[in-house]
Amino acid sequence: MTALLKTGELLVKEGLICLKDVDMALSIQKKRPDSVSIKKNRLLGMILCDLNLVTPVDNYYILHKYKKIMSIQSALVSTHKISKEVVSRTWNESQQQGIPFISFLLKTGLVSTGGMQALLFDLFHIPFRSISDFIFNEKNREELISVLNNEQSHKTGIIPMVLKDNTILFGITDPDNIVFIRQLNDLYPQYRFKTLFIPFSGFSWFHEIIYDTRREETAPEKEPLDLSLLLSFRTSVKSPEKEKESIQILYKRYERLRQLIGKPKRETLQDEFYKFIIQTHKSITREYKSHSIEFSLKKEDRDVKLMAFPKK
Repeated sequence: MTALLKTGELLVKEGLICLKDVDMALSIQKKRPDSVSIKKNRLLGMILCDLNLVTPVDNYYILHKYKKIMSIQSALVSTHKISKEVVSRTWNESQQQGIPFISFLLKTGLVSTGGMQALLFDLFHIPFRSISDFIFNEKNREELISVLNNEQSHKTGIIPMVLKDNTILFGITDPDNIVFIRQLNDLYPQYRFKTLFIPFSGFSWFHEIIYDTRREETAPEKEPLDLSLLLSFRTSVKSPEKEKESIQILYKRYERLRQLIGKPKRETLQDEFYKFIIQTHKSITREYKSHSIEFSLKKEDRDVKLMAFPKK
């Protein structure tokens, strides 16, 4: 049935906005069509981003989840910038050379920098910037690489660039990086994550700076981490069999909190955790005649406990 739902309806279904927000965005879309947009009217998700009702990361993640996202390849063909045959050939060549498609288009001159900036912002509401526009702050190195390590950065083509207050700005080289960023943010709810597209050459240059292997292994002692956001997390489970995604998020935060207080990383125990939630849910709802169970996390001494309370 979700295949029939439109962007606004999907965002409502996921609990990110309400129907009134959709009506307001549709009204704006109708009044202010953008003639240079990929579609006759500006994409609804981009209008919702302009209104700060959803983030570009959330918008992309939801549309990707329901296979509603418009790819760069499709946009190039639909706007007659490049033929379908050239797009297909260029994509294959970029994969063979290990260069992200965006950077390969720029390298071959098939799309200008200005054209790429407009395309990416129109599609995803995410800017494309030169890496030279940013200055790396050495004091933030340890915190940035603790969120995304060297191996993950190399594998994904993502780089943590700037930390300001509790917001981390990531440079990404491919639209699908946004899905990884959204999943990563579930593990680090104490931060807000933002993204911008960067050329692959800029990624390689900045990667050498932030993951400098020539630096001494010893690092200054870090200040105690603020765990309040992880500890304040609550999730109510009414039917564990139908709420696997919520239980998965709870599991990830549980394991992340364990690691932050110094516990060693373990092999995935996701299945065991899920079975434990089902068993706990069944026993508590039966004993207390409750409709749902609220689960939360508690730091006790040098360990983490999972708390469960019945809800009427």
